[in-house]
Amino acid sequence: MKILSPYRNCSQWFRGNTHTHSTLSDGEWPLEKVVGYYRDRSYAFLAMTDHDIFTDLSGFATPDFVGISSNEVTVRGRDHIVGLHLTGPMAVHTNHHQRTVDEIVAQGGLAILAHPNWSWMPEAKGLALHGVHAIEILNVVCNYLEYNGYALQWWDYLLRRGLRIWGIAADDAHRIPYQGARGWIVVNAESLSAETIVQNIRDGNFYASTGPTFQRFEVVGGAIQVWCSPAVEIRFLTGAVGNPALRVKGDALTHAEYTPRAGEAYVRVEVVDAQMQTAWSQPFFLEPDWRP
Repeated sequence: MKILSPYRNCSQWFRGNTHTHSTLSDGEWPLEKVVGYYRDRSYAFLAMTDHDIFTDLSGFATPDFVGISSNEVTVRGRDHIVGLHLTGPMAVHTNHHQRTVDEIVAQGGLAILAHPNWSWMPEAKGLALHGVHAIEILNVVCNYLEYNGYALQWWDYLLRRGLRIWGIAADDAHRIPYQGARGWIVVNAESLSAETIVQNIRDGNFYASTGPTFQRFEVVGGAIQVWCSPAVEIRFLTGAVGNPALRVKGDALTHAEYTPRAGEAYVRVEVVDAQMQTAWSQPFFLEPDWRP
């Protein structure tokens, strides 16, 4: 069995938020104050995704912070797609999800399906879209508003059916500080720039979290090994309905491993700490050995 790891174990990890709002649309704080809030909390990058408004954040770059120019596109009603790292404004394609994704990709951006549970979008519709790079497995503001911000089952539905797609946690903050710095991603990259951050998100070289940290990933002797901050449980999930394939429990776990079994299509890892906060790896995809 061949294990495809998305992780390259570069020397640096950069924390950031891919979904945020300001008074340019329906957020409560002006753009400069929102940027300052995240920068003051040691975020290395931020995407400003006001509704149907392209926001150029290049002017906020410093040696330890970059802005990612983006847009949250309203497709229909509650159906929203984040266009990450765009080069300019987009047309709003009402009722046309695929054309919206196509335009984001044509600009060289990443298409992220926002808050699918809050949107009441059927999983089959997400499965039918082509070119979506990631979905929000946690949207903090939707959990705050209607308790439906988690979309882990949605993610596993797509993964079980062969879609190779990444998972993102994002604030979608409208009311800061209440909804700010609650869910984020941490990108592994050689250096800090909008281009390197986006490329490593594209490649899956990042994880999502509400607290715990992953420190390293390795594939050794047919096993997936992970190192993390102290945890009370490390779970290996393979998409099977029911319990995880393996649950490792302890008081201050910092390492665990799992050897995939025949027939499994992917493995993803969850780390839970003593405060019941969680970190989610990206999936390791599994392929049967190929021989000529």
